Amino acid sequence: MSSDPSPIIDTLDMEILMHRESHFGSSFAVMLQYYKQNGVGIMPDFEIEEIEKLKQLEEEAKEDLASTYLPEAAKAVVEEAKKLYQGLKDIYSDTSSDPLSILLSDLILSEEETPDEEMDKIVDQGEAIVPMLIHLVSADMFYDPLFPGYGRAPIFGARCLSRIQDERAIPPLFEALGHNNFFTDEEIIQSLCSFGESAKSFLIKMLLKKPYSKDNEYAAIALNSFSDDPEVSLPCLNLLEEEDVLKRSSLATYLIFTCSYLSEENERERFIKISKNPKLPRGLREEMELVIKNWKSP
Repeated sequence: MSSDPSPIIDTLDMEILMHRESHFGSSFAVMLQYYKQNGVGIMPDFEIEEIEKLKQLEEEAKEDLASTYLPEAAKAVVEEAKKLYQGLKDIYSDTSSDPLSILLSDLILSEEETPDEEMDKIVDQGEAIVPMLIHLVSADMFYDPLFPGYGRAPIFGARCLSRIQDERAIPPLFEALGHNNFFTDEEIIQSLCSFGESAKSFLIKMLLKKPYSKDNEYAAIALNSFSDDPEVSLPCLNLLEEEDVLKRSSLATYLIFTCSYLSEENERERFIKISKNPKLPRGLREEMELVIKNWKSP
């Protein structure tokens, strides 16, 4: 059969196979039971009908679809996920395991929608568990739904760091932004900004850092949580006066949004002057004009 055209019709089928291999012991039956029970690790794009189709196809072919059709690179990722699963489970059987490691494994492996009990126990450990939580929010693999925790663990780690309020967490939380997941980024920003003035000072420093990079953009996004603070809006205005910044449309857009909270007349006049720059891209000009219009509204 392997010489015939592949019955896997699209990349989604490949993703389903990888998901099955990583989390459900290569069993479509176990995977289907989990999906029908609406487990916390289900992928919204995976329809039960599609999983059932692949299950039937495997039964008819009398061969393991993953072994036959998954590329070697995909198999390597699956093996890495399985290895991590085994490592987390081994912690429970090893009598010499650090109790903090057990608590962290409980958090990662939890099947609760929100593992409140596990988070409470972690927060009770205070500063002692902060390095482990930092590792959790810093490790790329935990943002991948193929790995233990279904991509949710960094969110819970960030919430724990927010509750413990150890300022060592501020830089790692910032570095955790940008995993192409809006919901995860939103949660991490909330945790980061919970550090108040310390977070604000750090973010302003990152906003002004040169040479400009994605970090400036992430800082601008996070600073929107402090957008009505003059200490934030004024640096944003200063940056908008730099032509190099106006060439970075994404960064400029977030700066414009924050400048909508400018209240001093001279600062608004500076903003209006920027909007009349003939080199200003049309899209940015329209955004700035909307801000100016809102200022003039009653």
